[in-house]
Amino acid sequence: MRTALAWTLLLLAGTVSAQTTNMYEDQGGREAMATATAALPTLSQLAAQLPQALGISREEAAAATLEPALRVAHVPLDRLKNYRSSDDPRSLLVDVETTFVPVAVGGATRTSIVLQRRDSRWVATDFGQADLAKQVTATRGTTAGAILVRVPALNLFFLARTSGSGLTLTPITDVPGTELRRGVAADAAAVLAALVPLAQAHNGEPT
Repeated sequence: MRTALAWTLLLLAGTVSAQTTNMYEDQGGREAMATATAALPTLSQLAAQLPQALGISREEAAAATLEPALRVAHVPLDRLKNYRSSDDPRSLLVDVETTFVPVAVGGATRTSIVLQRRDSRWVATDFGQADLAKQVTATRGTTAGAILVRVPALNLFFLARTSGSGLTLTPITDVPGTELRRGVAADAAAVLAALVPLAQAHNGEPT
């Protein structure tokens, strides 16, 4: 059983603006959360074998609870390289039909369960990524409703939120080579524009 998240998923085609809306509307749908709940015994079994890799022991997993889920979007390298600050930032976000669910023990985030949409149903596919789960919770706080945005080529993660002023992106870590800092939300267009030089200097793997 893999303990790392399979982030190199096939990017799905479609209307990106509609996909983004759907992601916000289906943060923790009942079906997805029911699937994550049903996967907790599997998490406990894996924790008995690989507690360090998962960031949780079997005993802790038996008492674990689920935190609010986040849908996942990817920013493909080719789109980022060609991005202009005048473009709609939503045009870069590709819904990969994946949901990231942090798992807590005693109110503290410890690990995560990842779900993928397959044949019109959610399936638990990956367990672990303890550091990422903790960073997500530390950045998000207690406010639900964010999308987890990953730039695979740069190995960067952001939390995306919509508001009356538009879309914002919040880095979950400092971004070297830019002024983007962990936990500081900024206009999505400005954030993506700051990443363009990093993307253009990248060797292209992964995309």
